[in-house]
Amino acid sequence: MLKQEFENMTLRGNESISGLLYDTIERYYMSDNEYHRYNNPNGINETKQEFCKRVFGGKVNTPNTILKKMINESIKENRYCIGKYHDKKELDNMDCLITEHYTWRSKHNYC
Repeated sequence: MLKQEFENMTLRGNESISGLLYDTIERYYMSDNEYHRYNNPNGINETKQEFCKRVFGGKVNTPNTILKKMINESIKENRYCIGKYHDKKELDNMDCLITEHYTWRSKHNYC
């Protein structure tokens, strides 16, 4: 999926997201892991349109809501994958680190 294609499917108006945030979303969409296999209606065979509709809800977002929804999705994936091996304090710390990482990427673009 191309950045412009993603933006056309998820963002209202002519808004855009940073290239680094888009790269993170693309890697997430393309990842083949247990969370995606068992928690998505179509598993790892989810189309980009299905992914955009499931995670972002269609063409109703601002760049800030894209960021928030991607953070939430990544936190759910992280907790699914390692939650049973860590206590709540560790998971909360990881949630903060995920949030900081995505927020930084949303504010920076390619050099």
